[in-house]
Amino acid sequence: MNGRIPKYSTGQVPSVPELIAFEAIARYKNFSKAADELSVTQSAISHRIQQLEARLGITLFHRQQLQTELTEAGELFLPHVQQILSSLENAITALNAKAIKRVRLSLSPLVGSHLVSHYLTAFQRDNPDIDLEITITASLANLRGGEADLGVRMGCDDDWQGLVKARFFEVALVSVCSPAYLKANPWIVSPENMLKATLLRQSIFSWKEWFLAQGFECDEPRRGPYYSDIHLLLQACELSQGIALLPKALVEHKIHDRKLVSPVHYEFLTDKSFYICSSPHALEQTQVQRLYDWLVLQASPS
Repeated sequence: MNGRIPKYSTGQVPSVPELIAFEAIARYKNFSKAADELSVTQSAISHRIQQLEARLGITLFHRQQLQTELTEAGELFLPHVQQILSSLENAITALNAKAIKRVRLSLSPLVGSHLVSHYLTAFQRDNPDIDLEITITASLANLRGGEADLGVRMGCDDDWQGLVKARFFEVALVSVCSPAYLKANPWIVSPENMLKATLLRQSIFSWKEWFLAQGFECDEPRRGPYYSDIHLLLQACELSQGIALLPKALVEHKIHDRKLVSPVHYEFLTDKSFYICSSPHALEQTQVQRLYDWLVLQASPS
């Protein structure tokens, strides 16, 4: 300790709750109405004024049965208190305006790269005051538990009870390969012929169901490259290693750019969709609500 006398003493300077209580009573000229506005009991607000008057050593109010009036000292004190509270409010507003707003976004590898490159880049350009903290993992964050603010999840409409959700896009599966692979294998013109091609395998979507929807019964392929990572699967597909089965919404931009083609033009609409999900508590944050609303606007029609 340096023994210096502090410029401001906590024993002399009123607390903010005391000043707020004083201002509210002066405005309403009534303890009960002021207590209602501040969501405290009349006893609590009376205690704050008692503390304030004891700290200042003056009486601030004439307490009457029907109406409370400021004393001469209270009249003198009021404009200074209002100025202090207004300055404090302005300072907090300025700090909040400059504060970095973050949204923690949880994505699966299946949608991660697509969202980042085709949706979230535009969001960050339009909302430079919000920083996105993006986590792409196979083990998804617990949105109810507050591990992330917002997530995109694949499932059915009655999944994720307790979360606020909106359909992002439906899961319609298409077969895709590189133009070079199709050029080298021009005989792939039907599902039956495609059974003889190299089908790239993964654990999320079923080739068996895709073929069955077109009237061809077959087992799930047991041969051919298997990928647990969707990015590697897409890369292998673009490198002409075989045909992949993926949601159209995730590859239609590559089809449009002719990086991928559909050897068989068939879309299998599954019973699943991708949903934008968040907890009601997380959506109380303005920046989370802004991202949620923005993604909903980008959603494809159901």
